[in-house]
Amino acid sequence: MIQDQVKRAVLAAVEDLSTELTELVSHIVQIPSITPNYGADIVKDDVLGGETRVNEFLKAVMAEMGLETDLWEEEAGRANLVGVCRGSGGGKSLLFNGHVDVVPPGPEELWTEAGPWSGQVANGKIYGRGACDMKGGIGAAIIALKALLKEDYKPKGDVTIQSVVGEEMMDEAGTRAVIKRGYSADGGIVVEPSAPPYRLGILTASPGVMVAKITVKGKAAHTCMRDELIRAGGAGAQVAVSAMDKAFLIYQGLLRLEEEWGQTKRHPAFTRPGHFTLCPTTFHSGVGIASIPENCVMEYVVWHAPQETAKQVKAEVEAHIDRWAQTDPWLRENPPEVDWGTFWWPPHSVPADAPICRTVAAAYENAMNEPARFYGFAAVDDATFLNQAGVPTITIGPGHIGNAHAVNEYVEIEELIDASKVYALSIVEWCGVESKH
Repeated sequence: MIQDQVKRAVLAAVEDLSTELTELVSHIVQIPSITPNYGADIVKDDVLGGETRVNEFLKAVMAEMGLETDLWEEEAGRANLVGVCRGSGGGKSLLFNGHVDVVPPGPEELWTEAGPWSGQVANGKIYGRGACDMKGGIGAAIIALKALLKEDYKPKGDVTIQSVVGEEMMDEAGTRAVIKRGYSADGGIVVEPSAPPYRLGILTASPGVMVAKITVKGKAAHTCMRDELIRAGGAGAQVAVSAMDKAFLIYQGLLRLEEEWGQTKRHPAFTRPGHFTLCPTTFHSGVGIASIPENCVMEYVVWHAPQETAKQVKAEVEAHIDRWAQTDPWLRENPPEVDWGTFWWPPHSVPADAPICRTVAAAYENAMNEPARFYGFAAVDDATFLNQAGVPTITIGPGHIGNAHAVNEYVEIEELIDASKVYALSIVEWCGVESKH
């Protein structure tokens, strides 16, 4: 139970630091920190070092607060940062985790409100790439701890702030490197933007994510032979088979499976059905306009329910493709090939009545004077790997995930302040504090 005196003092301290919070987030948004492994369109050497520059700045901020800091590179040019406030003893430890890497901003001319690296403050918002996803959350966690220390409240348990690289691409150089280095806690909060459907919702679970590449074979011929494929009595497969036509059959089949998932896939954290999907993302067919295509490749991002394993999901999808292929004479003899690659972001799920959930809910209710609301995360984050390492971890942070990776990305300043209040009271509730007064 949070004492009223402590509650009032801490919440007032966060308000007093609100300008500093705004300036902190605005400054680190102005430091470009594109994740260097994003893809073929990124020249790694052009962006390498941005993550380090953000963490070098934050290291100075943390050191000024009296935190023990650890800045190191697991991968050359990409430094993680951990700051630790040592507890006075007798309390549980808590960690806050966030990432400083961001996705590319895209064409800058599309940023009509403010430039992607401007950190502009206007209309109660901070604009720029990473403001929402998720430098805002890191700033809010730092200011939450600073508010406690400003009021001379010493946490009884250790409080750790992890500012990591590489989350956008699930790089092992980030949170998993921090875990390997030995940083852990009795509970964790990932400060990723946690709306929708609720502003500062407490997210207890996330889906698993995989990528499937489906290759459909055809038989090439000159495009003038198309009539043999479509008219009654035509020679059909003796002449050619359009891989594109056959791929669309598989596409329709997977659309049916996705509709089925929307009716049948359930998880307690996702009270609104239909979140688990098979999302087609790319479609490539043929080698030019002169030939009936002899191959077609479709790529899907598969979002699956937390209680399912990768093996189960792969088997279900492949079995459905096989059943659908049996309805077509060509596909029966030339079944599609499914390549799952190596990418799998595992799901996680924390019971809503777990101690970390109850603690953060109590902190939210004390800070916001309204009941906390639980849900499942629409996307994925490093809470998965912290849970795998034995740290019960949930996600709650400022911002709307639909605003992440978008042009004109922003975070609302009021929400930053509210998040910082929730974080500060979470420290009080979880770690316990002693006053130096």
